[in-house]
Amino acid sequence: MLHGEKSYTKSGNMRAPSMDDYLKWIVDAWDQLPKDLIIKSFKGCGLTNALDGSEDCQIHCFRSDGPIQIGLQLLQQARANVGDDGRELTQKFDADTDGDMNDEDSYNSDVSLDFHL
Repeated sequence: MLHGEKSYTKSGNMRAPSMDDYLKWIVDAWDQLPKDLIIKSFKGCGLTNALDGSEDCQIHCFRSDGPIQIGLQLLQQARANVGDDGRELTQKFDADTDGDMNDEDSYNSDVSLDFHL
């Protein structure tokens, strides 16, 4: 944007870059990030962790300095109470939310999660 071609409005203001320029900047930024950093960030959010629980300790909010320090322990206890595949845990979660779904058939984020251990 600094060194590229610029166009101006009638009143002399510089025009916003095109959508193609914005998208190219995003792609270029993602290409500059190390693949390991992206993988680690997804695991830190709990998005791509192993379903068997072997990577639960990588979830950021469960770390010893995280906001939900007891969360890892609660998750491990819940996993111990169900089978290895976690299907029963998911089914229990579905039952515990009492069908509180929004219009888009996804979980309502305003519903308090209650783990009955």
